[in-house]
Amino acid sequence: MMELLERVESSYISAFKTMLMDVEAALTEAQDVRLHLMPLKCRLEDIERVEFSEVKPFLLPLLHVVCLIWVTSKHYNMPVRIVVLLQEICNLLIEQALVYLSPEDLLKGDMEESLGKVRMVLGILNTFKEAFEERREKLHTYYEPGQEVREWDFNSTMVFVRLDTFLKRLEMVEDLLATALDLMKLEKIEFSGIKGKTLGQQVLDMYEEFQEAYKLFSERTYDCLDLTNMDFEQDAFGFQQKVEDIDRRLGTVFIQAFDDASDLEHAFKLLDMFGSLLERPVIAADAADKYSVLISMFSRALDHARLIYSRHIQTELKLGSPPVHKNMPPVAGALCWARELRARIQVPFDHFRRIPHLCVSVPAKLLYDHLDSFSLINLIFFLWYQEKLYADWSQTVSEKSQYNLTQPLIRRDPETKLVTVNFDPQLVLVLREVSYLSGSRLGAIPPPAAEICSSKESYRQLAANLELMVNRYNKVLKTVLEVEYPLIQEQLRLNLGTGKGELSDVPMVLMLLAESRGCSCTVDCWGVWDHISMVMDDVHDLEQRIQKAKNNVEEIQTIVGSWASPIFVRRDCKTESLLSLEDCQDRLERRYSLVRESGQRIHLLVKENQSLLLADPASDIWKAYVDYVDEIVLDGFFTAIECSLKYLLENTDPKAGLAPLFEVQLDLVIPDLIFQPSLDPGTNDGFYDMVEGLLHDIYRISSLVPRLAEHSGFLHYQVRGCGAPSCWWQ
Repeated sequence: MMELLERVESSYISAFKTMLMDVEAALTEAQDVRLHLMPLKCRLEDIERVEFSEVKPFLLPLLHVVCLIWVTSKHYNMPVRIVVLLQEICNLLIEQALVYLSPEDLLKGDMEESLGKVRMVLGILNTFKEAFEERREKLHTYYEPGQEVREWDFNSTMVFVRLDTFLKRLEMVEDLLATALDLMKLEKIEFSGIKGKTLGQQVLDMYEEFQEAYKLFSERTYDCLDLTNMDFEQDAFGFQQKVEDIDRRLGTVFIQAFDDASDLEHAFKLLDMFGSLLERPVIAADAADKYSVLISMFSRALDHARLIYSRHIQTELKLGSPPVHKNMPPVAGALCWARELRARIQVPFDHFRRIPHLCVSVPAKLLYDHLDSFSLINLIFFLWYQEKLYADWSQTVSEKSQYNLTQPLIRRDPETKLVTVNFDPQLVLVLREVSYLSGSRLGAIPPPAAEICSSKESYRQLAANLELMVNRYNKVLKTVLEVEYPLIQEQLRLNLGTGKGELSDVPMVLMLLAESRGCSCTVDCWGVWDHISMVMDDVHDLEQRIQKAKNNVEEIQTIVGSWASPIFVRRDCKTESLLSLEDCQDRLERRYSLVRESGQRIHLLVKENQSLLLADPASDIWKAYVDYVDEIVLDGFFTAIECSLKYLLENTDPKAGLAPLFEVQLDLVIPDLIFQPSLDPGTNDGFYDMVEGLLHDIYRISSLVPRLAEHSGFLHYQVRGCGAPSCWWQ
């Protein structure tokens, strides 16, 4: 076209040449722009592809590409173009943030979740601004040496004009949500003390007012992030005015509740209950003066701790040992007391450390002075008191343990002959101390104490077995009768003697040696485990045999006691009836049969006792024991006979006013009066003869049982002489 215009010498050649040059320049510029903006397209697509919460890692690479465009592009390195590019990037970030936040549900959903999203967006957008400023400062690093450096000399507000407005709106929403979350805590605030109910009702009223005010946002249909919508800002301003009024009233309630707190514990509970509410400016201003009061309360607690410590030391000097809690060993108890006293001031001190705004409200020097006092008390308690207690115990425990381990296992009282397990209380104390102190981190446990503690299970079993054996042995000694003792005296001596090699001479340390060497019955250990086992079995066997023998004697006493009932009684056991003579023979046979069977049982029991007591039937000590049982049977017969005789005497006593026991008929046989049965003495089948027959039958029960004491010369227990019926009538 150009050649054609030149050949015809057209008047348009100059204009066409200018237009052609402009097109070529525009094409070159477009190619340059496309070349440099294509890498930026990939970065922008990455941002659009991911969720906004994952955008942060892509921001710095994006700005890096922008910086390269500024440095390398010949046609896009102009402020006006780079500002527009950055504005569009900001717009993209805003659009992505809006999609992520869902503005229509932001104030209607869960407050904590919404606040987290808003803070996430704020963080990402502010990070983008910080990254921009960082790249702006380091822009010179993108140029080659000797190359002219062109800085971004435009104002950053030109880039972030819309983004800053959006951030301001987001901050307003964040403040609204954070305020709402703080005031939601009002529902769970409860007060104690005299004013607790009143203050609680006031806070509950404030919570209801807050709910009513915040409900306005959930009822609105506008977009709270729409920058052109001013209705939200007006509603937020009204809400903040209402919140400021609630904050002022909450500050008043806090002051009243703090003044009502009785001690540090309740004061810190109040602080924990209010929590982040105390960081709100209006409430913080009202509560600022109370922190100095809190410091004063802490100071009094320190003074009280010093007083308790001084009294404790005085009591320790007076008693010779530190007073401890019940059932605790001395050293561990004293260390426990020290920890508890430290906790009295450590707990409030830890509360102070959790109050970030405390040093702003109280002069720092006042706080540090009290912290220095706390450090001093801590030094006294732990660097001196505890270490001194532990060091003193460590020095003496080895000597005491070694001495007590060399003592005999069993001790016998020379007067009562009773035995006791000689597991010294000092050893028990060592075990308890090590158990408590093993986790105290105060120092290494002394080797002797650690060795004893490592075998504590063996000691426990040993002490338990010995205690069981000793209890059985002492039970035998305490319950054995004088007549029984000679029979078991030799057995007792064989079980627990006092000569060398017997159980009472075995040192406790050998038990530990046996356990540590894994030998239970060696010559080196005197066969101590075998000996203990043998003695325990012997004592157990003896205790069971003695108890069985005593049970047999009790059974004999029960048997003879069953005889103590009248043989002859009134008919049908009625007080107005006569003595039942018709069934006398039957009753007598039944009683005789009972006594015979009982006698056989008694003889079997005595024979069993002879076997149980390992007695020689020909020995004097066994004969003495048989005499003892024989006396029991004899007393039983006396009681049985006495019971029947007593029944007859009581029922024939004219002074008793009872109905007659016997009946005698008077017949008129002219010219005589005849009694049936006859009342004449010496008459056969007379009344006297009948009564003597009854008495003879009563006494005869004592002849039904063979005499236990055969060496007495009597075959049975029949009593003659002054105890005969004839003697009774006289």
